[in-house]
Amino acid sequence: MSTALKLQEEELQTHEEAVQLANEINRLEAALKQMKAVLKSYVKDHGGIDTGEEVWDFYESVSWKFDRQRLKELAGEMAMEGIDPWEMLNISKANLNKLGWEEQRLSKLGTKKVTQRFTSRKK
Repeated sequence: MSTALKLQEEELQTHEEAVQLANEINRLEAALKQMKAVLKSYVKDHGGIDTGEEVWDFYESVSWKFDRQRLKELAGEMAMEGIDPWEMLNISKANLNKLGWEEQRLSKLGTKKVTQRFTSRKK
C-alpha cells in the first residue's frame, strides 16, 4: 500500500514514515510538474482543454510598472481623488533587501510581518 493511501487510514507514527511521506510528496510533485509540462505543450498546439469541471488553458496575468516620474504623477492623482497613496503603495521585500538595511533600522520605520509557509528547500 502506498504511503498516500496509508495516510488516509492513520496518522504518521514514526520519523521513518514521515521521511517516506516527504519522499512520496517529492515524487508526486515531480510527476505533476512533468504532466503539466506535457499538457501545456498540447494546449499550446491545440487550444484549451475542457474537462467538464475546469478548463486548462493559458490565461493572461497583467501587471503594471511605472517609471519614477509617472509613479509620482500616479500618487498625485490618487491624492487628488482623496485616496491616500501611502495606503496603496508598498515596497517589495526584494527592494527592501536591495537597501541592505539592518532589521533594527527597518523596525524603526515599519512593522515586520512574519508568516509561516509549509514547503521544502534543497539542502
